[in-house]
Amino acid sequence: MVGEYLDHLLECPYCGTIRLQIPKGAQPSTPINCADCGEYLGTWDELQTDFERQGGNSGVFRLEKGRIRKLD
Repeated sequence: MVGEYLDHLLECPYCGTIRLQIPKGAQPSTPINCADCGEYLGTWDELQTDFERQGGNSGVFRLEKGRIRKLD
């Protein structure tokens, strides 16, 4: 079962937040940074793969337009 909290690549190891800075038209190889501290988190493909591995859109979270929100 999917947990209530995301982890792995989505959580910034530098500041601990989960806020992604995703440019419009991001491609699989587009580098993604933390929206709070600006540190590199991984490629768009790596982050999407990690999100899906944790339950993705069928879990308790939704990734939409660069924002992750908990579903009720």
